[in-house]
Amino acid sequence: MTDAPGTTRGFTLIELLVTLAVAAILLTVAVPNYQMFVMNSRMASQANDLITAFNMARSEAVKRAANVTVCASSNSTTANPPSCTGTWTQGWIVVDAAGNPIRRQQALGGGSTLSPGTDVASSITFTSNGRTAIPITSTPASTTLTLCPPAPASVQGRAIQIERTGRTRVSPVACP
Repeated sequence: MTDAPGTTRGFTLIELLVTLAVAAILLTVAVPNYQMFVMNSRMASQANDLITAFNMARSEAVKRAANVTVCASSNSTTANPPSCTGTWTQGWIVVDAAGNPIRRQQALGGGSTLSPGTDVASSITFTSNGRTAIPITSTPASTTLTLCPPAPASVQGRAIQIERTGRTRVSPVACP
């Protein structure tokens, strides 16, 4: 079928307004879900970065037959050599027994915070047998760092637990 000469094909104003209304409704439903998806992905990625550092320190300690430490560092990417000062949120480094950096991690992005529990210092040392230097006489058999999204927390945070044996694991945790 052909159009009559001189006519144009297109959308009417009503069709365009209905389409825009449907698009607006879809966006109001999709945007909050997308933001939660991004925040969950950020939490998983940041927790994995820290676990990677702990696993690397453990394997390097065994490989080198010497202590390797993961510590909080405020100047992990700016100073050479970086120092074990600052908070976990500012970044961390993996250093060998001589203090030489093996791996550096920059500060957490997206407003996330990484806070140690009462049983965690600013560093965790792995010994040559792959175990942590948590004293056997210590009441807790593990130490925990809590990774939280920015407040108000719309997604769960992550509790990164390092056991005396050197094993790490992650579990969801409610953040304030």
